[in-house]
Amino acid sequence: MMERILSWREKWLPRRRAVSLYEVDYFLPDLCRGEGLLAVIVISLLLSVLMGVARYGIEDFDWLGFGNIAFMAIWIALLSVLVLCECNRWLVGVRYTWSAIISFGLVLMVAFGVGVAADYVVAWSLGGVFGFGRALDAVVVTAIPAGILLRYLYLQQQLRIQQRAELEARIQALQARIRPHFLFNSMNMIASLIGSDPEKAERVVEDLSDLFRRALTDAQTLVPLREELALCRSYMAIEKMRLGDRLRTEWEIGDYGAGVQIPCLSLQPVLENAVYHGIQLLPAGGTVEIRVRRAGDRVSISVRNPFNPRMRHNKGSKSAMDNVRRRLEAHFGPRARVEFLTDGEHYVTTLSYPLAW
Repeated sequence: MMERILSWREKWLPRRRAVSLYEVDYFLPDLCRGEGLLAVIVISLLLSVLMGVARYGIEDFDWLGFGNIAFMAIWIALLSVLVLCECNRWLVGVRYTWSAIISFGLVLMVAFGVGVAADYVVAWSLGGVFGFGRALDAVVVTAIPAGILLRYLYLQQQLRIQQRAELEARIQALQARIRPHFLFNSMNMIASLIGSDPEKAERVVEDLSDLFRRALTDAQTLVPLREELALCRSYMAIEKMRLGDRLRTEWEIGDYGAGVQIPCLSLQPVLENAVYHGIQLLPAGGTVEIRVRRAGDRVSISVRNPFNPRMRHNKGSKSAMDNVRRRLEAHFGPRARVEFLTDGEHYVTTLSYPLAW
């Protein structure tokens, strides 16, 4: 019977590539393949056994009645799979709630149709009066497991979407933190220093290892502000070795108090932008000024650097700064700010956030 249905489908319905959960936003698994179809048949038989035991009991189990239940259940399952397989091309892209409602309605319609056919066959063969008793029973009995199964698949899909979004956000955060060009330039600098100044090369390697160890830390981890500042000093020291006298730094760290925290690697991308979009493009270089202040219940961190508006990299810093802003807002709420100011010659980036939310 199953082979006939599949052969009919292959003969009369257009061929198309099987749809995968990871390629489209559709919460139902691929029931058109053998594994999904076999799982549906097994579940239908198990439900038939449960309904047979519930109706007839174990001691007086009616095998003929069980056969009728199993026969209808398998037909409902197979026809439901066939209908859903052919309708998923239209359900792809539909909102999950509506997709679940439509799928549930289609299964109930199939159950009602199978029940009507069973009532007609019984009335015709036994000479009785045609009714809708079996059709209504089929709808009621099918609605409960179908609703539970669809709800389970819907929640599973939501969980997969959340996990996939978190994974993509984490990958983007890692990519936005430290640009590949910085790693390549640092490796070249280490290679050139190994022969001329091994001690300096060793210091660069240690600073790099510390920096990239932090890059692999969870993006949502809060660290003490003093550790973030120490890491930024290491980063600027590496850039200083690369750019030489073209890069100068001024640190003005006020008394911000103990216990102040910040999301890991939130300040480093700001300094990297100051070097990459500012100092590196200026033949004479310039000074990067870092100021940390506390005013009441707020901490403010500003980075000021010179820049030439006519000399800018095509790839801006918007994604990295958006990443920093979202992470600050996630920890400190809507009062967290990432602001940008310019006077035409200098660019100022300011991170400010409350001590508690």
